Amino acid sequence: MTTKQVSNLLGTNYVRKSKGQFKYWKSYYYGITLTADKLVEHVKAKIPNAVITDSGNHWHSFVGGAASGSVKDSYLWVTFTVSEQ
Repeated sequence: MTTKQVSNLLGTNYVRKSKGQFKYWKSYYYGITLTADKLVEHVKAKIPNAVITDSGNHWHSFVGGAASGSVKDSYLWVTFTVSEQ
């Protein structure tokens, strides 16, 4: 699958592909109620043949204007591969 296809299935632009793995992330700020498990569930619901390789929470103190998914941003993330069937 291409990054564009995965982005369309997940309904987001926050997907990148590197070395055969996709990374999907969701930025947050103070008061977040989601966990990385929710992102994993979303990926599995939209792409049933996805194989989750890792997930987590990248927390960073507030930096105004930080790019989404950058090292200065707080975000939940999940990495996965998509097996071709």
